Amino acid sequence: MATLVEPTVSQDSFRRFSLDEYHWLIEHGFFQDNERVELIGGLLHQMSPEGPRHVAAIDRLLHLFFSRVGDRALVRVQHPILLPESNSEPEPDLVLAKRREDFYGSAHPVATDIILVVEVAASSLLEDRQLKVPVYAAAGIAEYWIVNLVEDQIEVYQEPTIPAKGAPYYHQHLRFSAQDRVHPANFPDWVIPVEAVLPPRSE
Repeated sequence: MATLVEPTVSQDSFRRFSLDEYHWLIEHGFFQDNERVELIGGLLHQMSPEGPRHVAAIDRLLHLFFSRVGDRALVRVQHPILLPESNSEPEPDLVLAKRREDFYGSAHPVATDIILVVEVAASSLLEDRQLKVPVYAAAGIAEYWIVNLVEDQIEVYQEPTIPAKGAPYYHQHLRFSAQDRVHPANFPDWVIPVEAVLPPRSE
C-alpha cells in the first residue's frame, strides 16, 4: 500500500531513478530504517502508515491462504517485486508466487514468477487503482486484487492488456461484496468468502 503525494508541478520535472540507482540508494543506507518507500515508474513513493483494519485484513488473508497453499505457491508479505517494464519495484501487501527452492534468495520475483498480487487499500485506494493498475498490467501480472476497505469489497483485475495507445489496463474488472466468494484464477478450489477477509468496522 502506497500513498502518492500529489506534486504541484508536472511529474516530467521530477528526477526519475533507474532500478540500479534505487538499489544503490538502498545498499548505501540512503533511507532510514523505519522509512518505507517503493519505486513506481522511476519515482519514489512513501508508503502510508497501516491502520488496524489494514493490518487485520492482511492477517486474515494470510490465514486463509496459508490454510490452503501447501506446497503449491509461496505467500510473500510486503516484499519487493521487480517490474523492469515500468521501472518499478513495488512492495505489495501480499503476493502469491511460484515456488522456488531458494525462496527467491538470489533475486526478487518478476512478473513471470507471480500468480497474484494483493493490495489492501483505505487511504491509498485511488493510488492502488490509478497508479498500480497500469504498472501491474504493463508487467503482465495475470491477476491483481484490491481489498477495498472503503467500500468493503474485493476488486479483482484479470487479463492485462497493453493497448496501442493509452495506459495498460485489465480487460476484466469485477467487484465482490461481503456476501460473495472469490478465488485466485490459478486456484479455483481456493474459495474464499469476502466477509472472511474484511475486518469489522469499529463502532
